[in-house]
Amino acid sequence: MLDVQTAAERLEAFFSGGRFPAFALSLLAFWELVLVSLLLTPGGSTGLGAFADEFRVWCFGYDPATGRLDPGYVMGMLAPPLLLGAIFALFWLEPLRDLLRRPAALAVPVLSAALLVAGAAGGFTLLGTGAASGELPFPAEALRTAHRAPEFRLVNQAREPVDLAELRGKVVLLTAVYASCPHSCPAILTQARETLAGFSEAERADLRVVAVTMDPENDSPQKLSELAQMHALDLPVYNLVTGDPPEVERVLDEMSVARVRDPETGVIEHPSLFLLLDRDGRLAYRFGLGERQQRWLSAALRILLGEAPNAG
Repeated sequence: MLDVQTAAERLEAFFSGGRFPAFALSLLAFWELVLVSLLLTPGGSTGLGAFADEFRVWCFGYDPATGRLDPGYVMGMLAPPLLLGAIFALFWLEPLRDLLRRPAALAVPVLSAALLVAGAAGGFTLLGTGAASGELPFPAEALRTAHRAPEFRLVNQAREPVDLAELRGKVVLLTAVYASCPHSCPAILTQARETLAGFSEAERADLRVVAVTMDPENDSPQKLSELAQMHALDLPVYNLVTGDPPEVERVLDEMSVARVRDPETGVIEHPSLFLLLDRDGRLAYRFGLGERQQRWLSAALRILLGEAPNAG
């Protein structure tokens, strides 16, 4: 009974004193350092550089075609540790002040946090660099979602209506481009075309690519038709859609397509996204540009094509 009471007292002292917040703050600080390091690590085709690139794609919205990061993703990764750290510091301010007066006592929680983060980061890095030297299998179950897809009724390059609700029963690859885009949009359309080229004609009959313009004020159906012809994107599989600017902007917002137009050049900064909708119209997967992303995009499409629509 005495041993149990002593253990409980020690546990209470740990959480009420300065050692727990010191450990938590150190953990958050070292993890933030790992994130910043991965953000700044030069990319590469193998080893740590390849792992850092892959990490940036998934966690920082990195676009390999342009080398740009999505500010929303960056803030979403870096801000939470800082916010939690501020909460810990405010809530345990007095115990932390007391612990700071005793450097020897502070060393234990700081070193423990450093070892824990170093071990976790080292393990992830070894797994990532090991996979980068070979083929990383597509983690279908881990990446699968079932989010609500945006709803819209726009017109394609042939001035035909395109309604996502009417495409239920087919697998839809949803993306965003614009006709005058100088860099990433051609890469988006090329990756979509090359990916679908690996499927049979019967499989492509169950696939639809819907590319929403990011420049509805200027992208008329005629301009989108010229863009489709330039990239050999034929109906009915490939639909480049536009509509009233407010409606198109709403759709892009629901697709989480961040975009900023340069007022001097007219170029729109944006991520390169592929959103896959299953036969029931649910958002199942999200991909970007790149060789591995293209392989995973193909694998995800095959999975979704093999599924039957929900009878309900």
